[in-house]
Amino acid sequence: MNANHHTPTPDHEQEQRLFNRLSDGDLQAFDEFSRRLERPVFSYLIRLVRNRTEAEDLTQESMLRLYKMAKKKSIRNTGGSPRSLVFRIAHNLAMDYYRKAKRQGDLELATPAPASKSAEAVMLRQQIDRALAELPDHHRNAIMLREFGDLSYQEIASTLGASLDQVKVWIHRARKKLATLLDEDGQYIGNQPAPNGARAAMEDTPNAC
Repeated sequence: MNANHHTPTPDHEQEQRLFNRLSDGDLQAFDEFSRRLERPVFSYLIRLVRNRTEAEDLTQESMLRLYKMAKKKSIRNTGGSPRSLVFRIAHNLAMDYYRKAKRQGDLELATPAPASKSAEAVMLRQQIDRALAELPDHHRNAIMLREFGDLSYQEIASTLGASLDQVKVWIHRARKKLATLLDEDGQYIGNQPAPNGARAAMEDTPNAC
């Protein structure tokens, strides 16, 4: 989320090959596919549900549902990447959990700190999460799918049930807002002016892809 943050570009072609194999019931392909996607899906989910145990359970449930759907051969022709499909499943599960927890008054107020991380890494993530929490829901979800999931704008639109133009606006506004909340090292500064480097990086409107 800061100027230096960049999610490594996933190998979509390899993921598609694995997905095709697990569509044929290949459990080894499912294990490898899960290893590739579990971390980014968990990173997205924990910021939505704010509960480590629930995020872990929903991550596993997302993978299991993907496997069951993949065995229906028609799923190959639905458009989008396997990565976007698993994030769509995860997002829907998180929304179901959120609505249930809200009714029961059981929502967590803060994202739990990651396990087995250095104090510096924990502090940095807390700073970023604090800034993310100030964004409107649609803006936050869109930017997280872009940053943590590395989804295309069209895939984000499909995941969130929005138009491509809406997603472009949400991400642009999210980056613009984050540029006022985080400095170039990812430290939360509130609404103070951010350094030029951070502002340029966050406010740059990317092309749809």
